[in-house]
Amino acid sequence: MGVLLNVDYNDELTRLRIHEIVRYMQKIGIPLKLTKVSNDAIADSFYVHYRTPILKEEPSQDEALWYIFLKSYIASDIYQEVSRISRYNYQVSKSASIKLLRAYNSLLSRLERGTLGNFEDRKDYKQLSQDQQLRQEINSLLRFYMGSIKNIEKLRKSVTKALGDEVGKEVAELLFDIDVDPYRARLAKILESLVEIISSLRPEMEQGPITERKGVVSGITRIRTFSNLQRATNLSKAIYVQSRELFGYKLATKSLSIYEMSIDAREKIYLLVDKSGSMFYTLYDGIAMDMTQKITWATALAIALMKRSKRVILRFFDQMVYPPITNIKEVIRSLLRVLPLGGTDITAAVYTAVRDAKQQGLHSYKLIVITDGEDDMVHPEVLKAAKTAFREVKVILVGGSNETIESYLPTIKVNTTSLESLKMALKNI
Repeated sequence: MGVLLNVDYNDELTRLRIHEIVRYMQKIGIPLKLTKVSNDAIADSFYVHYRTPILKEEPSQDEALWYIFLKSYIASDIYQEVSRISRYNYQVSKSASIKLLRAYNSLLSRLERGTLGNFEDRKDYKQLSQDQQLRQEINSLLRFYMGSIKNIEKLRKSVTKALGDEVGKEVAELLFDIDVDPYRARLAKILESLVEIISSLRPEMEQGPITERKGVVSGITRIRTFSNLQRATNLSKAIYVQSRELFGYKLATKSLSIYEMSIDAREKIYLLVDKSGSMFYTLYDGIAMDMTQKITWATALAIALMKRSKRVILRFFDQMVYPPITNIKEVIRSLLRVLPLGGTDITAAVYTAVRDAKQQGLHSYKLIVITDGEDDMVHPEVLKAAKTAFREVKVILVGGSNETIESYLPTIKVNTTSLESLKMALKNI
C-alpha cells in the first residue's frame, strides 16, 4: 500500500495515472526498478505534488524506506518550491513525479551496491529514521534530480505580468518538463529576453482604433442628433407609424434607438516566422551592448502584432511549415518546444500561406514574412501569387538579405535586434 491517507489507490483514475507515468518513463528510456517500487508508491509520487499530502503516522516495514524518502522530500525547501506550481496541475505533477521516482530509483541502486552500509540490517522504520547518512543521501539526490525551480517561478511571474496568467502557467509547465531539461537554460534565456522586449513595447501594442464609417452595423444606441434619424431602427420606425406623439416625445428626449455604424480598423494579419537554425544566431545591439537571438526578436514582433491586431494567424517554418497558431499561449508553447533545424524553405511557407488564403477566404489579410532570408531557392512565381492572394505583402529581413525576395516584394531590412528596430518594424507594417 501507499503511504498517503488522502489517496484512493483502487480508484480507476489513480491506476490510469500510474500507467501513464510508467509508460512515459519507458518511452523516454528511464529505468525504474518496478520490482522494488510498487504501483502505490508511483501513485504517491504523483499525488504528493498534485494535492496537499497527508502522510500515515507510521508505515509498515515494507513501506519504511519510501515513507522516510517521501517525508524528507515533503519537509524540504525543494518541495515547497515545486508544489507552488504543481498543485492541481497535471502536467507539472507528472513531470515532478518522474523526477522524484528517478531520485528514489538512484537511492535503491546505491543501497544495493552497499554505498550506505549494510541496508538489510536496518529495515526497521525507527532505525532508518535515525540514520543521518541515509537522510543526507536522500537530500543530496533530491537536490540533484528535482533541481531548483526558483528561476522558473521568477520567470513565470514575469511572463504572467507581461502576457497573462495562462501563458505564465504554460511556461512553468514547459520549463519544468523533463523532456526539455537539456535545453532549459537556453530556452529560459530566450524567454527572459522576449519578456523584457514585450514589456518595453506596451504602447506600440495597443489595439488599433475603432473608426466610425457608414454602412456597417455594429450595434444599437440612442439617437444623438437629428441627422441620426437616417439610421433609425425598425422599432423607431414602427413608433413613428403608430404614434407621432410618442415618436416626437422620444425624439425630443433623445431616447429613440438607432443603428450604430462602425468598423474595427484593426488589421488582420497572416504571419510566417522563420525558426530555422540560422534564426537562433545572435545579432549585436550596439545601443544596449547586448546580443539578441533573431528568433527572440521575431517572436516578440509576432506577439506584438497579435496584441495589436484584430486577428493574426501565425505559422512557424523551417524545412517544413508548421500548423497555424492563433493565440499567444500557443506561440510561447511552440517557441519552448522548438528545435532549431538547419534548412529554410521560404517557397513552401509562402505557398502554404497562399493556399490558406484561397481556401479560407483570407484575401483581406496582410501577409508578413519574418526571416533572415537564408534560402537560395526562392521561387518568384510563389511571391507573385502571394501579392494577388493577400491584400498586402511585406517581408521583414532580420540580419540578412535575399535578392529574389527584395526584387519582388516590399522589404524591411533589420540589421540589429534592438527595441528601436522592433518599434520601427511595427510602425511600418
